[in-house]
Amino acid sequence: MKTNSFRLKLALLSAVISGGLLIAAGVAFWQLTYRMDLARIDRELRNLGNPQLERINGGDHWVRFEGALGFVAGTDRQPSFILWVKHEDRVLHKSKHWPAGIEPESFPELTAYEPPFVLEPGKPLPPPPRRNEPITPRNPELPRKEPQFSTHSADGRMWRVAVMGNPYMTLILGADLSEFMTGMTRLRNAYLAALPVVLLLVAAGAWLVASRALRPVTALTQTVEGITARGLDQRLTTRAHEAEFARLITVFNQMMDRLEKSFHQATRFSADASHELKTPLTILQGELEEALQSATSGSTEQARYAQLLEEIQRLKAITHKLLLLSLADSGRLKLELQPLNLTEAVEEVLEDAGILAGELALEKSLQSGVRIGADADLLQQVLQNLAVNAIKYNRPGGRLRFELTADATHATLRVGNTGPGIAEADRVKVFERFFRGDPSRNRAVTGIGLGLSLAREIVRAHHGDLVLESSAQDWTVFAVRLPAS
Repeated sequence: MKTNSFRLKLALLSAVISGGLLIAAGVAFWQLTYRMDLARIDRELRNLGNPQLERINGGDHWVRFEGALGFVAGTDRQPSFILWVKHEDRVLHKSKHWPAGIEPESFPELTAYEPPFVLEPGKPLPPPPRRNEPITPRNPELPRKEPQFSTHSADGRMWRVAVMGNPYMTLILGADLSEFMTGMTRLRNAYLAALPVVLLLVAAGAWLVASRALRPVTALTQTVEGITARGLDQRLTTRAHEAEFARLITVFNQMMDRLEKSFHQATRFSADASHELKTPLTILQGELEEALQSATSGSTEQARYAQLLEEIQRLKAITHKLLLLSLADSGRLKLELQPLNLTEAVEEVLEDAGILAGELALEKSLQSGVRIGADADLLQQVLQNLAVNAIKYNRPGGRLRFELTADATHATLRVGNTGPGIAEADRVKVFERFFRGDPSRNRAVTGIGLGLSLAREIVRAHHGDLVLESSAQDWTVFAVRLPAS
């Protein structure tokens, strides 16, 4: 998987953003749940304590009340409630298991009363209800003070403490938060455990969405990759769900229309020009040959006619190459494939190369009996071109080497020569048409830079390839790879 993939980046970005949002939402949800459950506990403490403050009760009442709290909490567990009661300056009751880390006297004194009661300055406190009479409008209950709630940690346990009271008494009632905190911890752990799974699902969903959204781009990429001289007629179709890419696809199709039209015009012009030049060049060649024969031997005219005849032959070779290239560009280069003994074909080229090589050392290592299916005439041009180039771009006293090998699927011919290596910047250009590197700009080396380009087109037409395999300071190797027959 590519690390710079847009789909991968989108999936990771979606996971990061979603993860951040889920974590933030989880924290907010946890805090909201914490506060709501804590408020519920506060209401329970208030509902348990307020009815006990409607009148002044003695110590026995608070013992019974604590027993009732233990019954509510259950007897098979640690005490879940703590109780402390003070009447004016006297402590009426304090739980036996009151935590040492909580000091009752340290809580602030309550001053505010629950509405609608308001204690006006200088006004005496309301009298407590008569003990043996029920609470009635004539025997009203005592007003309660606004309770205060706080959380404390003591003796290894968490307590939620409510401070309540009436004008004469103060009641401190606490509830154990162990079960509450355990539940909140489980909720947090469950959320954290589910978070990676959710993020993976989000990332997978983002990957699928991105893949679906990028289908037009993928189709465009595949079309562009398939564009060759034979594939300029490829176009993309738009669909209703690809409206966002409709403009891009339209522009691409219009560009392909212009490119196809221009390419066909250029190819047709090259082919027509090459074809039309053949006739006048043939006529000129015939006239010059006749004039050469008629000229006085050793005369200036004879030398001039011979020079002109060489230029005509050079022009004919150029037009022939241009015609073949135009046919290859348009996909109309027809091959007459026949069984060919490649070893013998290379041997024939080497015989001619031995004459042209002069003082150059010629080496060969040819596997015998290598057979392929090929157009003999066109492939002969490839071999001759490689041999001529190896001779032209060689140093005095250098050497050439032809090496032919084959396996079950391919035959490979390597042609190496000594001489100045091809510059790094020029290696990707050696197969471009009309390109000539610095060494070839010397007038002593003829050519216009079409040979290698034509050779590669012919090899590719045979479903093979021609490549620059290596180029050092004193050794350059071109390799031809062809399917074996």
